[in-house]
Amino acid sequence: MEPISEEQISYTEHITVEQYNELRRSVKWILVKESRAQKALDNSFYMTVARWKGEPVGMARIVSDGGYTYFITDVIVRPDFQGYHIGTELIRRLLDYIKKDVMDGETVMVSLMAAYERESFYGRFGFHPRPFGNHGPGMSMWVSRISDGSIVTS
Repeated sequence: MEPISEEQISYTEHITVEQYNELRRSVKWILVKESRAQKALDNSFYMTVARWKGEPVGMARIVSDGGYTYFITDVIVRPDFQGYHIGTELIRRLLDYIKKDVMDGETVMVSLMAAYERESFYGRFGFHPRPFGNHGPGMSMWVSRISDGSIVTS
């Protein structure tokens, strides 16, 4: 790959399902079925996509209840583009969007589930690892329906 500079990265707010799953594949995340992926992208509160020569090389998005809860998800930077501060710019853009959305006198909650061993990256933006104070640990579960129709959780 030819050398790149941060100035060569542009940002948009749209991505196709195919591009979304290609980014997921690049970091070895599970792929999302097209119909669910499209619904997820369509229902994003806000999304930012990093592009190099028009092609997506990173993305991040917010889902929200429209009230006081924001959840940052799908923070992805293709491995060959890591180290160019793209992840930092993606998070900065999401947080700027949230800060503009907060009204005078309001307090909102911004949550995320950091990828394994990425807690220090998010700490630079003011996120606290959980448990913290009176906040319990962040938790998650995967629910899958396998080919015989049974449900598996992990």
